[in-house]
Parts: sequence; structure tokens; C-alpha cells
Amino acid sequence: MTNQKNSNEISVEIPVHSTATLVKASIAASMIAAVVLLIAILPAEYNIDPTGLGKSLGLTQLSQNGLLESEKVSGSSDPKATLPVSETGFQAVADAPSLEQIAQRRQTPGVRSDLVNIDIPAGKGLEYKLLMDAHTHLEYEWSTDGEPLYFDFHGEPKGDKTGYFESFSITTSDKMKGSLTTPFAGSHGWYWKNQTDSVITVTLSTKGDYQIKG
Repeated sequence: MTNQKNSNEISVEIPVHSTATLVKASIAASMIAAVVLLIAILPAEYNIDPTGLGKSLGLTQLSQNGLLESEKVSGSSDPKATLPVSETGFQAVADAPSLEQIAQRRQTPGVRSDLVNIDIPAGKGLEYKLLMDAHTHLEYEWSTDGEPLYFDFHGEPKGDKTGYFESFSITTSDKMKGSLTTPFAGSHGWYWKNQTDSVITVTLSTKGDYQIKG
């Protein structure tokens, strides 16, 4: 609003808001920001949809697309990375052999069968290993006369000098039967621990393409 005092002087009145008006404006701005955060930002950026409107408006799809793109970029930078989890819930391994390849390897000329008795001294442990190539199939079965043994069925990669090994089964039992497709080339076998005061004999039968390391 302007008031003209005379022909040469003009005064301008600048409206001054009261403190109460500023407080009301701040509260209104905060409420609007909160609504935008709940309805738009959380669904679109973080796939968090507390109101359900984000899904209705298609905003949650934006965050899901962003996650998929991130996974694709991560997978392309690491050639050893595993493939995405399938609809069945199983995770595929990039360099795993096919079922047909595994079946062929069971029929190779190098397949052999052995039956051996191994004495585990009283109060001591003992290892028995087989040298095998990667992705080679092994069928095995071992038992004692009923006395349980602690054992670790594991594999050690060929050429590894760090002491790394991968355990396939660790428990205490008097027998076990199973099969293994080796994840890497190296020595694979058992460590038995006899915690009794008497010698325990393990009867072990194996079938596969391997060399006995002992």
C-alpha cells in the first residue's frame, strides 16, 4: 500500500509478519515435507512404502529397477561372482559342471574302486587323502565296529600354501555314506579323531577317479 503525501514524496509500507505467523508457516512447511517424504521419496529411493500410495503410483518400481542395475554392475566387475538366485531358490555357480559332464566323469577309464582298513590309534587322529581333479565324482562309505569317531571330511586346493581347506562334513559318527563332486583340484579325504583308549578300525570303500595319497 502506498500513501502519497505530496507530489514529490512517496512512502512504502512493507508488511511485517508476526512471530505467530512465521511459526505457523514453518509448521505447515514441515508437514508438507513429511507428506512428500512418506508418499514419494521413501518409496522411490528406498522401496519403503508406509502409506501404500508409492506402489499405487509406481514409485516403488523405481527403487527396484535401481537395485537390479546395481547388481548387474557388480556382477560384471567380478568374473568369479555367482549368478543371481533363481526362482527355485538355488544359487547357480558360474563354473560348475553340468549334470551331463558329471555323469561322463563317472564313466572315465580312470574310475577305480578300493576297500581299505585304517587303524586309528587310541587317543590320536589320522588323515586319509585322495588326490583328485576338479569336478571329479567320488562315492564313499566308511564305518567302524560301532565305536563313534570325530571326523572332518574336507578338501585342500592343489598348490595352496596358506593352509586353507574346505570342510564338507564335520561331526561324530560310527559310519557315513555319500558322494562328492570336488569343487577344486587337490587332496580330499577324512581326518578321524579317536578319543577312546583303544584302537578303532575304519573300513573305507571308495569309487571314483583318484589317486590314493594315504
